[in-house]
Amino acid sequence: MAGPFRDDDDFDEVLVMRAEMERFFSHLPRWKKPSAVFEKAWKPLCDVHECPEHFIVLMDLAGVDENEVEVTLHGRVLNIRGRRNPIRPAGVKNTYLLEVNYGHFERTFELPADIDSEGTRAVYRRGFLEIYLPKRRGRNPRNVDISEE
Repeated sequence: MAGPFRDDDDFDEVLVMRAEMERFFSHLPRWKKPSAVFEKAWKPLCDVHECPEHFIVLMDLAGVDENEVEVTLHGRVLNIRGRRNPIRPAGVKNTYLLEVNYGHFERTFELPADIDSEGTRAVYRRGFLEIYLPKRRGRNPRNVDISEE
């Protein structure tokens, strides 16, 4: 029996809408904000190792075109910046999970020793950027003779 204030068809539509809203919100905990929209940059993971004669920096840059990466060294400060462009497979209708970061990135490290910039080199392989930074060799200490006057 339908009353003057309620239509059963309207009530069914409300139930369907409620079920759709519950389904929508049930997925939210698994979703991630696209970093290109909500954040200025992402930070690729890095390892910095010190050896007796050099430093090695490893940066995880899977999917980054090597032409999109710039490495600069100013004294002891190493700066790595670049961009990973979004990849959207053809024919995508819906996206249910976004965990891969895209967009611009920049990492800066101050190393604890002076670096020989002439010997510095970088290699990009298997998704990792490896930067070899030789320590600058100071002049060997020498003894200073003290003479009497």
